[in-house]
Amino acid sequence: MSSKSLFIVICLLFLQKMSFGHEIAEQKYYLVDANFEIVDSVSSSEIYSVIENKKRPNPLLSFFKNRQKKNKRITAALLAFPFPFGIVGLHRIYLGTAPYVPVAYIGSLGGVFGVLPFIDFCVLLLDKDESRYINNKKVFMWVN
Repeated sequence: MSSKSLFIVICLLFLQKMSFGHEIAEQKYYLVDANFEIVDSVSSSEIYSVIENKKRPNPLLSFFKNRQKKNKRITAALLAFPFPFGIVGLHRIYLGTAPYVPVAYIGSLGGVFGVLPFIDFCVLLLDKDESRYINNKKVFMWVN
């Protein structure tokens, strides 16, 4: 939470406390970003936990983390395309493999003239779970 929005929330809490003994119904506070678009809303009973960042995660951070997970598979597949990146094993470096795997790709003339990177490309595009290919130490990463 930025210092500006924290200041606004604290001012609103102060105004709520100065209601001169009148009971105020449960209020909603809206957290906005720099473009004044509503990012999140909280009730007055939850506001202290939001200030301390204990109860709610940052919605923008979770959005970008989810988007990064989706893009990792596509990026790895594009790097696996045989020409020009797949023949040197750049997609395997991106996925975090052992150092000998890209050397094996180069030593076998681009994974047997681009066949191995093309299979990697197809597997990465068609498989929904890319987690089994991350930090995979095998040259043939799709073989169990």
